[in-house]
Amino acid sequence: MDKQERFSFVSVIKSCALGILVSMLLVTSLQTSAQSKSYPFKPGEKLIYNMKFGWFNVGNAVVWLDPELHYPEGSDKPHYKIQFEAKTASWFRVFSKISFCMESLIEVEELKPLRSDRDLEARNQIDIRHDYFTYADTISIKAYIEDIDTWRYHQFPKGNVPVRDAMSTFMWLRSREKSQFSDRIEMRTFFTNDLYEFVMLPGEKTTHKFDGRRVRALEFGLIFPEGEYFDKGKPDV
Repeated sequence: MDKQERFSFVSVIKSCALGILVSMLLVTSLQTSAQSKSYPFKPGEKLIYNMKFGWFNVGNAVVWLDPELHYPEGSDKPHYKIQFEAKTASWFRVFSKISFCMESLIEVEELKPLRSDRDLEARNQIDIRHDYFTYADTISIKAYIEDIDTWRYHQFPKGNVPVRDAMSTFMWLRSREKSQFSDRIEMRTFFTNDLYEFVMLPGEKTTHKFDGRRVRALEFGLIFPEGEYFDKGKPDV
């Protein structure tokens, strides 16, 4: 795959993955936020989502939290192991095939990522990577892109808003109480060699169908700064 083909492919995957993540956040985080101050998710939890194309169910996505806490080598702190997997249904693979798996080790107390692994396959294209997070005066991320055997290095200032990977962003937002969604929320999510700095703005109260019933929820707008992937004049919501 040449550079241009790879750029186009990765750009499409970024949009799809972020779209799935945002969809999960809007339903799941607010549906559980009314619970106690302890985390609304528990080890062993499994959440299953349908992937829709128009009226058709074209696959499913599963978020699974390992029932065991993990203590990675060199760390005495407990970590969650969380996995997100999305696959298209067998009948839909005639038109498009996607097999996407993300797995993260996330420190329990502050929900900071330690390691993030990703394996994406779409027809004859693959994208496999491993991101390693270290924390000192700055946040350093060492990324090994397995399918092209390349290491890349990134460094970001700590700032007031932590840098998280996709799954720790998901878990951190789920951990918030309902009252904490009354104002704008600033986010910094590292995904595929890019840092997405965006803002979530609360919108109207609404209801969504969840697990066969209607639940109360809030709609959010997402504001991304103009840049390489988000052009001026295009709504990023």
